[in-house]
Amino acid sequence: MDTNIRELKAHLSQYVRRAEQGETVKIKAHSREVARLMPPQPRPDISDLQNLIGLRWAGGKPLGLSGERLPAGKTLSEAIIEDRR
Repeated sequence: MDTNIRELKAHLSQYVRRAEQGETVKIKAHSREVARLMPPQPRPDISDLQNLIGLRWAGGKPLGLSGERLPAGKTLSEAIIEDRR
């Protein structure tokens, strides 16, 4: 289904309901598609992820994480940049 922004704003709850029921709504501005309102996709279960080729998980924490805290006054991005040096 296609709609324009003005129509979407005027009847948003109706379009959200349609998407919730599985329909995709294409939103157009000046006859050009600019967005889509789509039904939510099911989130993968951990068992689905474990079935991916080459992925193995024993249930523990990833190796190499020391649990260190950031030094006071330092942002995470600064710590990562420093660690990469």
